[in-house]
Amino acid sequence: VVMVSTAIYYYLTSGISVHEIAGVLRKFILKHGAWGPILYVAVYSFRSLIFFPASLLTAISGLLFGPLYGLLFSLVGENISGNISFVVGRYFGSSLMKHFGSKSKLIPSLECKFRENGFMTVLTLRLTYFHFDLVGYLSGICNIRQRDFALGTVIGTIPGLTAFVLLGTAITDAKNLILAFVFFVLGWTLSIWIKEREQLKSLISA
Repeated sequence: VVMVSTAIYYYLTSGISVHEIAGVLRKFILKHGAWGPILYVAVYSFRSLIFFPASLLTAISGLLFGPLYGLLFSLVGENISGNISFVVGRYFGSSLMKHFGSKSKLIPSLECKFRENGFMTVLTLRLTYFHFDLVGYLSGICNIRQRDFALGTVIGTIPGLTAFVLLGTAITDAKNLILAFVFFVLGWTLSIWIKEREQLKSLISA
């Protein structure tokens, strides 16, 4: 609570934009040389607590570390970040779920849909680029199994992460814009294929 409150206070009183903060982070990471990747992963891991845009940090990783290491460090940081939001949702949001669930029919329905097939739900939401942190918090609140959430996040974030890392590298190599677009579309295509496959399975089983 103290960390989140301090970060929000600093952001509101500093008068700088999210993009300017991203520039400050880039300089800060570069200044620390070999410690840069560790600092980057640490910043990425806890950014979900203040809803700092994951896409910006991912693009920065491509600019800082190149496509291969940028993807690797982003994959580690984003999955730690996702699991932190999951744990926060699980242990601090479950009581809110129970409280509002008694007053609204939407909450139990949401919980049921999330828990029905946790892995496929998280995987599809990741591939469609649904708000990253919101998926983590909702998955925790709805008591999806940790294993299903973690696996769905690892697999589902790869196309999007690759796209944004390549977008960051496009500053120095413009042809990577095309590859970034290809991976971005790949995520949507996979999500549509999975949805159609799941609907076909449900029809057959019915």
